[in-house]
Amino acid sequence: MKKSILGISLLAAVSLAIVPLMVTSVLAVDVSEGDFYTEEEYQDLSGDEREAYCESLADEKNRQEMMLSEAQSNLDADRARLEELKAQLRKVESELQPMKSRVQALEAEIAELEALPTEWTVKKGESLYKISGYTEIYSDPVKWPRIYRANRDKIQDPWLIFPGWVLQIPRGLPTTHVVYEGEYLGKIAGYWEIYDNWRHWTKIYEANKDKIKDPDIIWPGWELKIPR
Repeated sequence: MKKSILGISLLAAVSLAIVPLMVTSVLAVDVSEGDFYTEEEYQDLSGDEREAYCESLADEKNRQEMMLSEAQSNLDADRARLEELKAQLRKVESELQPMKSRVQALEAEIAELEALPTEWTVKKGESLYKISGYTEIYSDPVKWPRIYRANRDKIQDPWLIFPGWVLQIPRGLPTTHVVYEGEYLGKIAGYWEIYDNWRHWTKIYEANKDKIKDPDIIWPGWELKIPR
């Protein structure tokens, strides 16, 4: 009789130990991983298991709401940053527009200058003064000396040129100057294409100290740097 009671007690203990394990292994789900009980499975749960399941659902709901709230906060911050960047972009574009206009104007000027002649064939009745006054040359007859200085290898007398001669028409501001007889630093600085002011002769002197020992003495044939 004692053996029977002991055997029944052991069997009951083993059964109680096995049942929760079977329920756990068969019915347990992880709602955080997206696993849920079906209606049938839910009905098979005990009261405690249903309560635990509902609690896990509530916890997961709270977790999802917190994640949603955080995502919303990040989204709001990103939108605010986006608006800030848009405002900065609009400011840059407003500042860039005048620069674009200026660049376009400069490009138009460059194209216009590139289209101007760099040579001129002398025609009957022309003089350096007249040629310099042409719109496509310098639009200023008083600037004729620059044509003379650029063609001194050909022109002996600036008041005497001949039809058929091809004269060089220099463009832009020179960065070098070859000294001719009778020139001095003040005279060179006074040329309109150099500095148009004889007082700036010191710029030429300072840039050519390696060659010029005495600013009052320069020699024909020297090529001087013209700083810009």
